Amino acid sequence: MAMVLCAPAMGAWARSSRIDEGLKIKEVRASPDGRHQARVTLRGLQVDGRSISSGPGLILGHVTWRRDSRALAYLQRSPQGLQLVVLPRLDSDSPLTWLLPSHADGLTKVFWIGRSRIGVGARELVPRLVVSWRTVVRTPPAGW
Repeated sequence: MAMVLCAPAMGAWARSSRIDEGLKIKEVRASPDGRHQARVTLRGLQVDGRSISSGPGLILGHVTWRRDSRALAYLQRSPQGLQLVVLPRLDSDSPLTWLLPSHADGLTKVFWIGRSRIGVGARELVPRLVVSWRTVVRTPPAGW
């Protein structure tokens, strides 16, 4: 097994390893703080051993961790087209997904621009598309 150091978005260093396809694991990528691990398999994504379901599709490129190691994003080729998939919190059961326009097919780099904003482009830090979202925290009513 070969170990490679690579620089994900935001300048944080993460360890990446490519593993034998016979094990059905394509890549293992550690979070910037080293406490979490994302495994890209032929069947999808596992984060800290838990399967993340974003529907059918093939994960393209690398999984990109947010600098604080609490979220990740990646591109996926689905039957509908190219999708951006974001897991905004590691304890979330369902990721956010966006179907990207057809002109995004050549874009392969995903990088974090802020806490809830991601760029997609042909090169890192040169976005052709930017996606952002808001997280709403709801407080249950009194007596719940």
